[in-house]
Amino acid sequence: MLKGVMYTVSQIWAMSLLGMALVIVGVLLAVIWRMSRELRRRRQRQEEEQAQAEYQCLSNLNVIGRAMQEGQMDLAEGCLRARVIIDILDAGWWEDEELAVIALVSDNTAHLHTHQARSTLTARERMQEDQHRLQVVDKHEADILQAARKLIRRTDHVAMH
Repeated sequence: MLKGVMYTVSQIWAMSLLGMALVIVGVLLAVIWRMSRELRRRRQRQEEEQAQAEYQCLSNLNVIGRAMQEGQMDLAEGCLRARVIIDILDAGWWEDEELAVIALVSDNTAHLHTHQARSTLTARERMQEDQHRLQVVDKHEADILQAARKLIRRTDHVAMH
């Protein structure tokens, strides 16, 4: 009789362990399911943010291209701004030979002072920088305007929305 009681206690103990194991597995599955849902939600949000950032970059390129084309923006400044955005996009834009002038002009004018730093220059230094900028722009003006038109064409689908 004592032996039968031990067997029953062993069975109860085994069933308790099995029950605890099932509860633990259930809790772990719930945690995994919840974490996978959260991961999916974060990935979707990241994709949406990426798409929004790309849209903003394309929209800004369109505005820069139009401003350059219409003479509302200094061409050297437009090249500098477009260069930054194209570098951010990094979607094979530099493979387009018509846009290479943007990189060329921005490389040739990037060292020039702007904004506050420009105000610290003497009048002579400002004039020298302006002359350099104008020489670079004059030399490449037709190509810059062609690049501006290309920017507009490549981003028109964004401007229409």
